[in-house]
Amino acid sequence: MDALTTDDGQMTRQPDNAYFCLHEEDLYLFPFCTKELYSEEYLRWMNDLETTKTLGKFDYLMPVERSKLVEYINGINKNNTVFLAIYLSNDGQSRQMDKAAMSFIGTLKIYDIDLLSRRASIGIAIGERSNWGKGYAAKAIRIACNYIFNTLGMRKITAGYFGNNIGMERAFIKNGFAVEAIFKEHIWVAGEYIDHKFVSKFRG
Repeated sequence: MDALTTDDGQMTRQPDNAYFCLHEEDLYLFPFCTKELYSEEYLRWMNDLETTKTLGKFDYLMPVERSKLVEYINGINKNNTVFLAIYLSNDGQSRQMDKAAMSFIGTLKIYDIDLLSRRASIGIAIGERSNWGKGYAAKAIRIACNYIFNTLGMRKITAGYFGNNIGMERAFIKNGFAVEAIFKEHIWVAGEYIDHKFVSKFRG
């Protein structure tokens, strides 16, 4: 069977030895595989308080062993979830789709895929702090939205984030998401109660 890839949002066919890949310019989304699970980067991110405190997984606020990450990945329901690794091309725009020529900078999860209601949710983490504030989250969200709407055929995408995560809010608003609900002082983080915001976007 051929594998699907994209060229700036357009789906094309590639030989079956090619990766499933979604990409736009210098950003690439590959399936999250063993390479990423056992990478130094992923373990480091999941033990970085500045990264994990935005994920809502409070059991990750303590030191995390590799075995816990393996358990988490193995527990993902693959029937309604697509878990992706975000890569940044080191040469600006690689056409070879070679991970060795790219940097692993984060993850994106498409989950709660509901074929009856035709909706899905997304969650994203740019784990590599040196890449924060550079627009990669917004670009990854845009790539994922194109895939969810145009390939999976969904009509609505939802997401949630902590109210004090200004960077994540900008990334979603930039992609046309609108706030559906704000749960006021909903979560206790770092000594204070913060809001939890829920956003959505409908297919145009």
